[in-house]
This record gives sequence, C-alpha cells and structure tokens, in this order.
Amino acid sequence: SVSFNSTLQVNPDNEVSHELKGWYESSGKNETVRQMSSSQGMGGGGSIETAHKTFVEVKEAKLQDKPEYFSNNAAIVFVKKDNCMYQACPSSDCNKKVMQESATEYRCEKCDKLYPNYKYRLMLTVKLSDFTGNEWVTCSRKQQRSCLV
Repeated sequence: SVSFNSTLQVNPDNEVSHELKGWYESSGKNETVRQMSSSQGMGGGGSIETAHKTFVEVKEAKLQDKPEYFSNNAAIVFVKKDNCMYQACPSSDCNKKVMQESATEYRCEKCDKLYPNYKYRLMLTVKLSDFTGNEWVTCSRKQQRSCLV
C-alpha cells in the first residue's frame, strides 16, 4: 500500500527487483495462489472457494449468463458520488427504488404497495484497480460498511 508520502517505482533497476522478476517469469506466474485468510469469495464474507483472477483474466474468459465468483487483490481508486443515494421502499425486506405517486405517497413496484414515506439507501459504486486494469463495481450493503468504516 502507498500513502501520500510514499514513492512508487515501476520496474526499479536494482538486484532485488531483478531477482523477483526473474522468479516470477520463470515459475512464479504459474504457481497456485493460496488464500491466507478464512474469508473467501463473495465479497470476503462467503463460503465458496474461489480462484484468484485478474480483471484481464475475467474479461478474456468472456463469461455469458451465469455468474462466476473469483478473488482479486484490488484497491479502491475512486468512489462515485453522483447518484449514490436513492429513495427506497421502507419495507424491511425490500430495497427497491420507489416512485412518487403524489405529494404524500410513494409506490414500490416490487411490493405493489403505496407508502407514506421512503428510506434513503446508499448505492456505493467504486472503481477498483489491480495490476492489469480497472473495473467499476457496485458494493453490497456488507461491502459498503467495510469500505466506509
């Protein structure tokens, strides 16, 4: 990790860097990545064993209709602040956006009900970056808490 007072050098010209790059090129890139923590997959809280993939590897796989879970080491490089809050259904088991029907009523299409109020919900969209590229993702509620706390 790099902070404001740090310096990041790309491909530094020193013995340790050459040794590390040599190892990676000869055998390191073919080694299996082993998880060191107990939380794996599905946003760090799931129980599915997942393979480690870069963003480029996921794009090259050209996934079709079914979701695929994978692990990735990425950093948040940007947090989108536009349209990050929305008016949601006040029901405890629904998070759908509500539409204003009148000055005092809001309709939830999923619940097919009118409500006198709504609750604001956060929709955190972030840009993640790994060493191969960037991806925009929308965080689940659990992931939002871990990012913002």
